[in-house]
Amino acid sequence: LARFADPSSKTAVLVGTTVIEVGIDIPDVNILIVEDADRFGLSQLHQLRGRIGRAGSRSDLKCNCILLSGTNVANREDSSLCRLQVLQKTNKGDE
Repeated sequence: LARFADPSSKTAVLVGTTVIEVGIDIPDVNILIVEDADRFGLSQLHQLRGRIGRAGSRSDLKCNCILLSGTNVANREDSSLCRLQVLQKTNKGDE
């Protein structure tokens, strides 16, 4: 983690579990990919998404949170898909 956080490091990718997000604050992180996002609750997904684009980040850095899901999109009544759609439409955790 220290090597990833070091701006002079050539380490460009960090792979981890949800435990890695606790206390991580690296301003130049601009992409977060969450696999099996349909297995997380809204609160946890919002917390993960909040790890990128934080205060102190470069203003020119465009941030993206990519949520991957194995949920069948054709099944629109699936509550896990509904959670992902809610997160897609909001930028704040209190909405």
